[in-house]
Amino acid sequence: DNKVLPYQRGVWVRLYGISLHAWSVDFFKLCVLDCGRFLRADSCSTDKDRLDFARVLIATSDLEIVKRVETVLVDGILVEIKIVEEWGYAIGEDTCLFEDENDSEASQSDNEAVPGDPDVRCNVDMLVDKLADGLDEEDCIEVQEKIVEQLSNQ
Repeated sequence: DNKVLPYQRGVWVRLYGISLHAWSVDFFKLCVLDCGRFLRADSCSTDKDRLDFARVLIATSDLEIVKRVETVLVDGILVEIKIVEEWGYAIGEDTCLFEDENDSEASQSDNEAVPGDPDVRCNVDMLVDKLADGLDEEDCIEVQEKIVEQLSNQ
């Protein structure tokens, strides 16, 4: 088999500057088109749990840290989308990429630090929001137990 595949690394990037009416996985794909191959968006981004930035996993052969600005047309207006690679949680540990004949699947390294997990961050944000809204102590304990359960399943 003479099929040689070029090296690609998995990279989580954040997309800043996306307006709410353009917020969709298809728009995320358009934004990262020149950065690498779109693999997936995290659940907080697809579920619109957090709207300050979208978090997207791409495959790229570029060894430099991804940091760029893409100009895209949204409803007839040119908008700048800032694309910044996430790093610092587990420096030197790329997201693992597994190539399959039919599809590509991506998963984060098992060694990645838990603070980098987007689902855990969303649950922590939920807990803080509920505390701020003045829920009684029993509700807060229930949310904390859910977070502990998710951490123990990782």
